[in-house]
Amino acid sequence: MTDGDFRRTLASTHAWTPYCFLNGPLARQLELDCGQGEISNIRNAKIGRFINLAMLNLGGYHIKENRMGTFGYLMPWCLVEDDDAAVRLNWRPYHMQQGFHLNDNVLTAGSSLCWGNNLAPATAKPQKIMELMAQDAVEKQQFAIASGTPFVYRAMLITENVARDLAKGYKSKESLEQALITTARQPLDARAYANYWANPGSSFNEKTYSLRRHAYRIAHKENAKQTAPPPWLAWTKVKTLKTVPVMQSGKTAIIITGDANRNKTMCVPSGGFTSVKIELPKNWDKLMEKAGYKPLKSFYLKSYLTPSSKPQQFKNYRQRRNTDGFNRFR
Repeated sequence: MTDGDFRRTLASTHAWTPYCFLNGPLARQLELDCGQGEISNIRNAKIGRFINLAMLNLGGYHIKENRMGTFGYLMPWCLVEDDDAAVRLNWRPYHMQQGFHLNDNVLTAGSSLCWGNNLAPATAKPQKIMELMAQDAVEKQQFAIASGTPFVYRAMLITENVARDLAKGYKSKESLEQALITTARQPLDARAYANYWANPGSSFNEKTYSLRRHAYRIAHKENAKQTAPPPWLAWTKVKTLKTVPVMQSGKTAIIITGDANRNKTMCVPSGGFTSVKIELPKNWDKLMEKAGYKPLKSFYLKSYLTPSSKPQQFKNYRQRRNTDGFNRFR
């Protein structure tokens, strides 16, 4: 939370809420929950409460100085990915996508402007589920009605039940992400209208800069194309329309978590992610034995999966930062 690029969103007047999720045997050893009601589990909730205290007492955030959310904040929360479920589906858990090993203990920090409103697919068809997730991504940008930056970070939370159906058509999280990127497009006219009238940080002069001109500029900047309508509009028999993409490679964290028996996914617009390996003391098992916990290795998983050789990384500060108060078209 003290990382310069990560902390910038948390200082915004928008209601950015930090959160984290864990991978590795440590989460299982400490009985952190990855199932139904996980963020309310007392162990998960303690970490959420600590994040809130750490921001004020350790992270250098001060109310009305650099912690300025206009409408307040949600309580920070802690999630856990079900690594075992991911391995059973031959999908890399998130930390392995970042280049870590399966039994490394990794904490990833993120932040969100939108929490809740999950999607419940009423189908087991992998492509249809993907299409619904793509539509969810289009409708859940960082800022309201897609008025902000064209490409934003997102966490895609998927219960094991839905992940199992998706895995029948998408052999990896990476292939699912690419399908989402291809599918998640919105009409240029809708994008231009939202960004013109609700541009974060500034407004346009109608007399000197028209909505039509803004649409032309967005079409150029965001690579608009004449395409078939997205699947959720195809049934209207519209032949083609100009659309712009809303997703970009490397900006999506796909996490298997939540009640394994429910058909749920949720798109969480985020402000970026940063992952760190948890370094435990050498006498960890002795300390934990005194507290009544089993040795860490008894919670290790086995898999033939290897860490990604090309973990998702940010190339530079400009690519990472969010644009609260910054108009990319001027």
